[in-house]
Amino acid sequence: MVFKMKEKAGQTAFSVRTTEKMLLHPLTLAFRNSHAHMEKPFLEEYFVSSLPLIRFSFFFAILLFAVFGILDAYLIPEQKHLFWLLRYAIFCPLTFGLFLLSFSKYFKKIMQPAMAFVVVVAGACIITMTVLASPPASYSYYTGVILVFMMGYTVIKLRFIWATAAGWFLVFLYEFAGFFFTETPVTVLVNNNFFFISANLIGMVACYAIEYNTRRDFFLKTLLDIEREHVSQARDNLETMVQKRTSQLTKVNTSLQKEMNERKRLQSQLVRHQKMEAIGLMAGGVAHDLNNILSGITGYPELLLLQLPEDSELRKPIEAIQDSGERAAAVVADLLTVARGAASTRVIANLNSLVTEYLDSPECRNLQTLHPNILCHKIVEDDLPNISCSPIHIKKCIMNLITNAAEAMDQSGNITVETTSFLPDLQWAEEHGMEVMTYVTLTVRDTGAGISEKDLEHIFEPFYTKKEMGRSGTGLGLAVVWNTMEDHAGKVFVKSSKQGTRFQLYFPANNDTPPSPLNHRQPEEVMGNKEHILVVDDESTLRDLAGKMLENLGYEVDSVSSGELAVRFLKDTPVDLVMLDMLMDPGMNGRQTYTEILKLHPTQKAIIVSGFSESEDVKATLKLGAGGFIKKPYSISELGQAVKGVL
Repeated sequence: MVFKMKEKAGQTAFSVRTTEKMLLHPLTLAFRNSHAHMEKPFLEEYFVSSLPLIRFSFFFAILLFAVFGILDAYLIPEQKHLFWLLRYAIFCPLTFGLFLLSFSKYFKKIMQPAMAFVVVVAGACIITMTVLASPPASYSYYTGVILVFMMGYTVIKLRFIWATAAGWFLVFLYEFAGFFFTETPVTVLVNNNFFFISANLIGMVACYAIEYNTRRDFFLKTLLDIEREHVSQARDNLETMVQKRTSQLTKVNTSLQKEMNERKRLQSQLVRHQKMEAIGLMAGGVAHDLNNILSGITGYPELLLLQLPEDSELRKPIEAIQDSGERAAAVVADLLTVARGAASTRVIANLNSLVTEYLDSPECRNLQTLHPNILCHKIVEDDLPNISCSPIHIKKCIMNLITNAAEAMDQSGNITVETTSFLPDLQWAEEHGMEVMTYVTLTVRDTGAGISEKDLEHIFEPFYTKKEMGRSGTGLGLAVVWNTMEDHAGKVFVKSSKQGTRFQLYFPANNDTPPSPLNHRQPEEVMGNKEHILVVDDESTLRDLAGKMLENLGYEVDSVSSGELAVRFLKDTPVDLVMLDMLMDPGMNGRQTYTEILKLHPTQKAIIVSGFSESEDVKATLKLGAGGFIKKPYSISELGQAVKGVL
């Protein structure tokens, strides 16, 4: 019976559906499907209501079974002692024991099987008497089993499934005993079986009807109780309608407030994302120009140092110029990472190895020298899955996080670097905007004073720093971390309190195997053998620098300032390799130039040079057949390795 509350024109009414159909299992008669919840309370009530009758039935069965012992003395006096043994030493004590057990709290769990057992024992005893009795007395003992059927199917409240199992067991037991252990005539046995099986079937029907009607009474009573409860609820609802509607309005208002706060949070994230993209775009353009400038600052000192004697007074200032250029190039590399356009190669690597490599690096040892009272602890998970990454950028993230952690503590403290694997559940993934997949995590914790809530909103923005600019940082460290994680389809989360700060980086796991480490070529191995190389670059300084480096490496070099001039040059003069700048203005870029060159020389070897990004043009040029990519500024060794690798 289902109640539905309807509201119309300010009135409240309740409709009642009274066509509910009782859902029972056809064999066990147990409540099922949507009514399955009624089974347990029904059995509880059935037990309570049946217990007095069950105790009486036990007592009555003992009395009846004992009284029939008089019949034994009359019909088979020579075997009465054996029959009395079955009656008074087996059945009566067993049944009396169950009668006493019915007063125990454990009886409820075994009530049905216990009663079925009594029925089986009673019937088995009578069948045994039938086997032991001499004809013709044995022919009449089977009627006792019919009395057992009547008792089991009707009086003692045995459930249909248990009563049926016990009844048919006795039928088969009688058949077995009649055929194999008695000399009962076939006609008598058939006659007995007719009455025996008929009595069993009639008992089944009676038992089924009794339990079915008992369950129906319980079902209707339950529906009536539900109806009363709903009527009571309806009355309460009518009395408290105003309060409920007020509560609903309060909830709606709270939900609306949460939605507004969530919208503000998302808008703040969007503004921050747009701000970082704008700054990144600017940083990328600046980085490209700076790399072209720094190529000369780092490249020419390297050429000069190759020509100066070891005792020259000029070596030290030139080395200082070169070192300054390299440090500036490192800052530009951070700018390119912020721009999310750094030319990087993804390889399969293990995060444990990257952590160990940084902790064993000169940079980390220098940091330990600056902060001798800060201890760094490493906790790594064995059998950690691999990740697809740019190792140089991941190690830069590790360096930035550990450096920030060290500088966040005054004189002493602890830094913990931990790696784990993590498989989120659906709820966690949705809350954090991530997919349900295995991640490899890097956690860096410190025991510093923490980051203020106001600063937490800005720590990943480029150039935002609480340090002294130019002395302890550039303001790009955490921006590099954030952009690196974006480029690697990962996430970075930060939690901070007065007890310290924790950064967690999540990388998608990769089951591929890391490649074998490459052996770097020795200086003599990168020397050329008079191969002819054409340098194509719109910057005259860079053309000159590249030419001098290549000549120093033993190559013959020509150079042109545009893609159009390169195509014109190659029409008449074939070369072994083209060193092609990617971004040239005005005129054709590197991809367009290489496309035209391939029309002249389909197997022309080339390497691409750029101060900025591995853009779509770069990728397309590599697919066309260019053999390598080198980023400005580059050293003589890097250039030699790249050229030698293609040739």
